Amino acid sequence: MPPLLSVAPSPVTDHACQVVFNRSCGHNLQWLRLKSLSGAFQCQPGQFVMLDLPESKFFFRRPFSVLDVPEPGVIDIYYKVVGQGTALMAEWLPGAAMRCLGPLGHGFTAPEVPEAALFVGGGIGIAPLYQLGKSLPQAGHCIYGVRDAAEIGLETELKAVFGERLHLATDNGSAGFHGNVCQLLENQPELVHAAQSAYICGPTPMMRATVLLLNRLHPTLPIQVSLEEHMPCGTGACTGCVVPRADQYLPSKVCVEGPVFDARVIRWEKDLLPASAFCQEGTCPS
Repeated sequence: MPPLLSVAPSPVTDHACQVVFNRSCGHNLQWLRLKSLSGAFQCQPGQFVMLDLPESKFFFRRPFSVLDVPEPGVIDIYYKVVGQGTALMAEWLPGAAMRCLGPLGHGFTAPEVPEAALFVGGGIGIAPLYQLGKSLPQAGHCIYGVRDAAEIGLETELKAVFGERLHLATDNGSAGFHGNVCQLLENQPELVHAAQSAYICGPTPMMRATVLLLNRLHPTLPIQVSLEEHMPCGTGACTGCVVPRADQYLPSKVCVEGPVFDARVIRWEKDLLPASAFCQEGTCPS
């Protein structure tokens, strides 16, 4: 395994922010740009922020992966409208004010030297992979899976980073490969065999299935995963985002020990949903 570059965590600040733009970029998908009014904002790819929703009916902040930091003090967030909180966010106009706590957690550990990387993202899980791809000297192959072509957000931006190495997969075949990310990788195993590292983010069942598949096709491949969990506090106080570990008795708090982990330390068999939902019949790794 190539040596990894250890990056010191960025200082956490509760930033006073202002909306620069809040654009629709697909079905129920939004690209939000915030400008920090309280100093420069820097973060590692894979870290996240907690956004305050400035209405009294919302008691907790909402966690979001950082899509990009295009310049110091500017934060991009890619989110999907799925409930009351994100529906309110979609109505924010330029100039709207809110607070943003971050950066939080531990991000991806990048290699010290360029290597052939494999990025696998599902839905809005593509967000931290976009920032990671931009930060590496040479982005590798990116597998991006969604249910339908209408849910492909930021395709132009992703192509600018990955070029012809961007591989789209849709469950209904409306764009790119007809199937999910595991089925695409089963059909193009050369992408896995050529990889020297892999980075995954998306729904937990999709990540579990992808990790098991990669372990079968390329047993020595180092894999990092960015976990998606509910985070009421984002600071480790509430223990609402713990995940079981394979290497120790006590679970880990995703918000402070992650969200990025070495895939080998996660007890994937504790998932509530089966990996088989993301694999071809008869080919799902056990």
